[in-house]
Amino acid sequence: MVFPLIAAVFSTVASVVATITPVIASIGPAVATFCTTVLPKIVPVLIGSLEKLNTFVNVVQAVLQIMEIFRPGEQLKDIGDRAIQASRQDIKPENFDSFDAYMKEIRAFELDPAQTDKITDADKYAAGLVVGAQGMDEKFNVREGTMANLWPLVANNPEYFTSTRLTSLLNSTTDVISLLKYFEGRLAPAAAAETEGKIVAAEKAMAPEKTEEAIFAQLDAAVEQFKKPEAI
Repeated sequence: MVFPLIAAVFSTVASVVATITPVIASIGPAVATFCTTVLPKIVPVLIGSLEKLNTFVNVVQAVLQIMEIFRPGEQLKDIGDRAIQASRQDIKPENFDSFDAYMKEIRAFELDPAQTDKITDADKYAAGLVVGAQGMDEKFNVREGTMANLWPLVANNPEYFTSTRLTSLLNSTTDVISLLKYFEGRLAPAAAAETEGKIVAAEKAMAPEKTEEAIFAQLDAAVEQFKKPEAI
């Protein structure tokens, strides 16, 4: 029977969210929204197979490096570790004039190896995702908490949402909340058509040689992927 399995999955997700939230809560105000709207959608990949986690992390890191939020070679987990430990000494994004000033401080922050060992990988990754999204919010001058909605796209289907495709999408639209709602099937027809047009424009900019038939075939498959229950 499917229902007990689904209930168990939701219970596990809720438990992990409840565990991660207090660890990363002190990073900044954006964490509250992240933990309620984004974290439940990415928990399965954070605690799932190592292969899926590595694919997800590699795409996210590549996007953040392309967008110059992270420097080449910087790791999501390390940035998250630094953000958590630094927040315990009141080093938080809200206390700096810019995201760059905050990043300069946490890059120079001296980690405590004993604390590093106590912080779980899931906590570190979640914190790194929060920090990266905050940097993207500032870069694109959008409402705080907006760009974190990219991460569920990648978590659900990193094979489709590659760093190249996400970069092209961000050149077409910064309304990533509508992008996520489109793939989740939560947009009204007019809004869905508008968002779909932006996705197709991004695809054509990324691969001019691709036919519309091929674009829509991939797009339809990506939408179908969102309908599949995520196993933990």
